[in-house]
Amino acid sequence: MASLFFRRRLSPAIISYKSLLHGGGEFYLLQGNMATEASFGICNCLRKFNSSTAARKVDFTDLTRPHTWYPHARKKSRNVFLHVGPTNSGKTYYALKQLESSSSGVYCGPLRLLAWEVAKRLNKSNVPCDLITGQEREEVEGARHKSITVEMADVTSDYDCAIIDEIQMIGCRTRGSSFTRALLGLAANELHLCGDAAAVPLVQEILKVTGDTIKVQYYERLSPLVPLKVPLGSFSKIRTGDCVVTFSRTEIYKMKV
Repeated sequence: MASLFFRRRLSPAIISYKSLLHGGGEFYLLQGNMATEASFGICNCLRKFNSSTAARKVDFTDLTRPHTWYPHARKKSRNVFLHVGPTNSGKTYYALKQLESSSSGVYCGPLRLLAWEVAKRLNKSNVPCDLITGQEREEVEGARHKSITVEMADVTSDYDCAIIDEIQMIGCRTRGSSFTRALLGLAANELHLCGDAAAVPLVQEILKVTGDTIKVQYYERLSPLVPLKVPLGSFSKIRTGDCVVTFSRTEIYKMKV
C-alpha cells in the first residue's frame, strides 16, 4: 500500500487514490509535499481500516493512549504495590516472598544476572521457575513461574503475581520503553514494582488511566552503608555484611566469579 503513495512522485499536481480499502477511502496527495502527505495518508488509511474491521479493536496508530494496546491487562483489576527505598532496605525481598507464595508469577529484571539469581532462589525453594533472557531459555518441568529480563515480558499471559525490579529505569532513554510495556501490559492480579522513590510520581501518572489500585510502601535501609577509609586490598578480606559496588555489567560478572 505504501508503494502506491511513493511511486507516483512525478504525476500531476493532485493524485486521487480510491478504494484502497474495502470501505472505499479516498485520499488526495499534493505533488509539492509528497512525502509528508503520503505519511498522513497511510496513517489515515490504517485508522479507517481499524474502524471498519470488526476484529480490529485496538488502534496502534494512536500514540496518545498506549494503555489501550494491552486489552488483556485492562480486563483485570490490578493491585499495584510500589516498594521504594534505598539498596538493602528489604523492598525486593518482600516482593519476592509474595512471588514465592503465588500460584503463578513472573519476575522482570533489568539484568540477566538478576533473573538468574531469582530463578535459582525460587527453584531452591521448591517453586519451579523458568529462566528466560535474550541469551538463554531454561525451562523447568511443571513451572508456573518465570524469571526473565524485562524485554522478554509476555503481555498475553495471566499471572497471579508479577514483579518489575528497578522500576526507576522506566525513565531510561534506551530501555524505558520495555519497562513501560511491562508496567502497562502485564496481566497480573498483583503487580509489585521495586525501585527508587524518584519513580513514584511518574508511575502514578502513567497508571492514572488504567483503573489500577496503587499502594506505595516506603522502606528504610536495614543497616548503615559506610565506605572504607582505606583500600580493601584484596577481595579475600571481604567480611559478612560488606557491600561491593560496581559500575558496569562486566564488573558485576567479574565480582560474581
